Amino acid sequence: MTRTLGALAVMAMVLAVVALAPAGCKKSTAKQIKIGADLPLSGSLAPLGKSALEGMRLRVDQINQAGGIGGRQLVLIVEDNRGEKNDTRSAFKKLSEIDGVVAVIGPITSTNTFAAKIDAEQYHVPLITPTATNDKVTDNAHYIFRACFNDSFQGTVIATYAFNSMGVKKAAVLTDKNSDYSKGLSENFTKAFTAAGGGVTAAEGYQQKDTDFGTQLIRIKNSGAEIIFVPGYPPELPLIIKQAKVVGFTGRLCGADGWDNDAVINNSGDNIENCIIVGAFSPEDQRPMVQSFLAAAKAATGRTPGTFEALGYDSVELLAQALQKGMDRQTLAEALHALKDVEGVSGRITLTPRGDAVKSAVILKIARDGDKYAAKYMTSIAP
Repeated sequence: MTRTLGALAVMAMVLAVVALAPAGCKKSTAKQIKIGADLPLSGSLAPLGKSALEGMRLRVDQINQAGGIGGRQLVLIVEDNRGEKNDTRSAFKKLSEIDGVVAVIGPITSTNTFAAKIDAEQYHVPLITPTATNDKVTDNAHYIFRACFNDSFQGTVIATYAFNSMGVKKAAVLTDKNSDYSKGLSENFTKAFTAAGGGVTAAEGYQQKDTDFGTQLIRIKNSGAEIIFVPGYPPELPLIIKQAKVVGFTGRLCGADGWDNDAVINNSGDNIENCIIVGAFSPEDQRPMVQSFLAAAKAATGRTPGTFEALGYDSVELLAQALQKGMDRQTLAEALHALKDVEGVSGRITLTPRGDAVKSAVILKIARDGDKYAAKYMTSIAP
């Protein structure tokens, strides 16, 4: 009898605590769709990862506020891969096997996407990378997709623009030897620039975490190059832009979508002015959906979004469109392969049977914007 009374007393206490607990502490009964984010939120690539995540969260919030997908709310589960291959794979496995997400958005770099690709194919989990551009990312894969264009397209775009529109006849390339993204872009730029009739006078390289690029830049200067193509990321990229001025290089620098972030544009000194980049997005796009995106992003962050925010946003939109066809991973993969003419803030997107995105690119010029710098629209280049 004593034991029985004690048990009843404990039960009463538990029920009382549960009754008083706030609603958020109780187990949710609402139907949800869990999606994963595998991004660098610490380390050298954190500014880019955080920008992509801001775009993703914005679109998830908008979809949920509009009623979700089939009445279900999207739940974004975020893992920090620290920009490392092993951490990328660990994050992907946790998201897919423990959290049970239907798909993963990220990683943002080609090197880390190659790492996650192994597990995406093994566990049959759709992976949408916002910004991994290396051509081989989607090779021999059924579950790998991208919201961005690939290196063979963007390398050709910037090379032909430099030769035909800027009148550049001699170029140099400076490549991050640790980055599949940088190596792929340098290769495609070189191929397209020489095919157009230009000459590559110097091909230099560097390692991630290098801080002194003077030797390479002096060799480039002495080669007679009029422009330097530098496909890279921070923290090396801002140092390269600053040091090019220090060694006396008077030509322009140009780059790719990895430049289109405030960590580069407003962290590289005054030598960033007049640099040319190929990007996936322009805030000067007057389409209503772009202007709505800009207003929402500025309200959330206080900043004008760039390529990484836009492609994070569009990655969620691609996934949301595919989720209309079904919630299981296999159906989702098939639906992604079939997506055509999806209106994104970075343009109209069609996914090929390989999982590549067919879309336009924009040429941007870095110019003063008040007391800061901004990427200003020059022209659009169709695929």
